[in-house]
Amino acid sequence: MPRVILKYRSIAHGNMKSIYLEFNPPIHDVKGKSVRYECLNHEIYANPETCLQLKQNKAIEEVAETIRCERYLQLVRSDYSFLAKARLDEDFLEYFMQNGDCHGVKYLSSRLHFEKFCKGQCKFKDINASLCERFRLYLLRAKGLHHTKCNLSRNSASSYFNAFLSIIHFAYKDNILSEDYATMVEKIKWTHDIPKEYLSSAEIKQLASTPYDDNPDVYKAGMFSIYTGLRRSDILALRWENIHHDRGRKAYLRFCIKKTGALVQLPLSLPAVRVLGEQQSKGKVFPMLTESILTTHVSRWVSKAKIKKHITFHCFRHTFAMQLLDKGVDIYTIAALLGHRQVSSTQNYAKITPKKVLEAILKIG
Repeated sequence: MPRVILKYRSIAHGNMKSIYLEFNPPIHDVKGKSVRYECLNHEIYANPETCLQLKQNKAIEEVAETIRCERYLQLVRSDYSFLAKARLDEDFLEYFMQNGDCHGVKYLSSRLHFEKFCKGQCKFKDINASLCERFRLYLLRAKGLHHTKCNLSRNSASSYFNAFLSIIHFAYKDNILSEDYATMVEKIKWTHDIPKEYLSSAEIKQLASTPYDDNPDVYKAGMFSIYTGLRRSDILALRWENIHHDRGRKAYLRFCIKKTGALVQLPLSLPAVRVLGEQQSKGKVFPMLTESILTTHVSRWVSKAKIKKHITFHCFRHTFAMQLLDKGVDIYTIAALLGHRQVSSTQNYAKITPKKVLEAILKIG
C-alpha cells in the first residue's frame, strides 16, 4: 500500500518550517515523470513563543493532516488528478504543439493562429471560457496565415476552432484543466452552401499534361484523387495491400476510410490504374508525401499548369464528383463512390452543376 508522510523543512533562517508530503513509493504524473514530494505551501513556526503562534501552528497542521489523508485516499483510488495543479504554470502553447501538430495541417494552422491571438504567451492557468470565446471571435475576423489580404473562410475558421477545442478537451482529460471549456463555448457553424471549386474536363487534361518534376508523387497523388475521389487523408494512408484484382483482373480498392472508419470497396478506372504505374507488393503507395507537402506543392503544380482557379487537394475530390454528375451518374451511386454515409452530403455537389442547369433549360419547349 502507498504511504503518504508529512515532512518539514526549515526555512527563513530556521524561524519557520515548510510542510510537504512525501510519497513512498514515488508516483508518476501524466508525463510519466516520477514524483516523490508535494509542497503544500503551508508554514508553521519552528519555535512558537506565544499562544497565538501555538494556535496557528495547530490549525495549519490540522489542515496539512487533512490534505495528507485526502492524498492517501486518492492514491488508493489511483486518482492522480491533484498532480495536474502543478502544471497550471506550464506553457499551453507547447502542449498545443506536442499534441496537435502530429494531427496535421489543420491543427498546425490552428496553433499558429492561436499564437498570434495570444501574442505568443499562454499558460494553462490563462485558459477559461472567456478566452475560448474571444479566440472564436478572433478567427471569424482573422486574415489567412499566407494570404494575408483575405479573411479566413467561415469553414476554415470552424475547422481551426474545432481543432483548438479538441486540444482544450485533451488538457481536461489529462487532468490539467479542472473544467472542459470546450463544452462551454459556441462552435463556429460549418457552411455547406458555399460553392465548391473544381476542375473542368479541359482543365483536368491541362493538369494531366503538366508534369511536376519538383515532386512526381504530388502529380500521381493528385491525378489519382481526380480519378477516384479519395480524400487527402486516405491518399496518404493508402497502401499497395489495399489494391486488389478480381478474377477478370479488374483492379479495385478495399480500405477503411480514415474520416468515418467505414470499410469500402471501390473499383478503379483504367486512368487511375495507369497513373499509379507498376504495382508494388506492399508498403505505402505515396510514402514520401505529407499533408504539408501536398498543401505547398499542389498550388505550385496548378499554377505551373496555368490554371487560374484556387485549387486545393480537396478540390480533386470535388472534381471527381462533378465529372460523374456531368456524365449523368445518379446521386446515390456518387454517394457510394465518395464513401458518404448520407446522401445529403453528396447533394451539396448537385446544387452547383452548370451543365445540368443548362440541359434542363434546353429541354423546355
